[in-house]
Amino acid sequence: MRVVVGPHLCAPIVALLAGLTGCGRERGPIKIGVAFPTRNAAVAFMAADEINATGGVSGRFVQIVRDTIPVEAEPADVEIQRAQSLLARGPLAGVVGHGGSRGSLAAAPVYNDAEVLQIVPTGTSRLLARAGPWTLPLPPNDSVEGAFLADFVRDRLRARSVAIFYVSDEYGVGLRDGVRAALEGGETRVAREQRYDLESDLRALVDAALHAGVPDAIVVAGRYQATAIIARWLAERGVPTRVVAGDGAVVLPDVADMAGAGVTGERIFIATFWLPSAPDTASQRFARTLQQRLLREATASDALIYDAVKLLARAVEEVGTNPERVRKYVLSLGRSRPRYQGVSGAIAFGDAAGPPRLVMGVLRGRSLVPVDSTR
Repeated sequence: MRVVVGPHLCAPIVALLAGLTGCGRERGPIKIGVAFPTRNAAVAFMAADEINATGGVSGRFVQIVRDTIPVEAEPADVEIQRAQSLLARGPLAGVVGHGGSRGSLAAAPVYNDAEVLQIVPTGTSRLLARAGPWTLPLPPNDSVEGAFLADFVRDRLRARSVAIFYVSDEYGVGLRDGVRAALEGGETRVAREQRYDLESDLRALVDAALHAGVPDAIVVAGRYQATAIIARWLAERGVPTRVVAGDGAVVLPDVADMAGAGVTGERIFIATFWLPSAPDTASQRFARTLQQRLLREATASDALIYDAVKLLARAVEEVGTNPERVRKYVLSLGRSRPRYQGVSGAIAFGDAAGPPRLVMGVLRGRSLVPVDSTR
């Protein structure tokens, strides 16, 4: 016997079948790619766990996807392979990474060709703004950070002569250019610019710089190892020159431990985008949770990665996983939508980003604390 279903029953049955089969609905986990070393990626899993503990995004869990490349360095070919590995594990709502300017720039064409949003939480190269419409840097660029460093050595440290030590990559060169441009024509002169790479004998380079005259400050446009070695050598030589570094030096407690006597007297200053001592409730809760979960102090990189994951989840909650809609949502922040309120501050991109979120810290023991707190 054939059963004929009348028109008045069609809609409910179709709706029921759609609910059972998922027809017309997005199902499965929301995948967010994270291209960072294990130490940094841990905070992305923390963000996802917090989202999932409250029911996920519209009932769907957030899944952090990592690449299958075992190497954690950032040669261009490795970063390209890392991006390809992430995309192969998609579809992705977006990618958070890569770990620095060089890696992010190398991977950007892969994501732009695939039309997958790449949020870069820790890369500062000004070239990232031109890497493609799908690549969005989160922190201020090297020109802005360089000007911040220059203002500090000139106005706060009252330095009249500065030596700039810069690593020979996109980050170091860009930051050096930013410092140089901000000091040009002013009372504080750049007495020496010294390029170095990973194989350089930094102690010998410092001795050469001191031979030409002791600068009031040394600006390090590089990573934590160089900052620590230079500060320690100055202390061992009995030279009171202060060391001011960019955000690449914020690796705690490693930079303090390696600096040894260089930490004494609070002579190492490091610029960063956020500090765990920030007074707002969200920052305090985040810093406390990370300390309990990862057994270490939170850093600006942690806060920015955490914010990027949560921002992508918010975008999916608002507009779904369609990549173009996610991209348009993120770009609407600070324009047709309010800026996203993250742990690191109010977030938007490009011209809508607002004032740069930068703070100067000083190494005190094994911690980086705001400069103003030392008064």
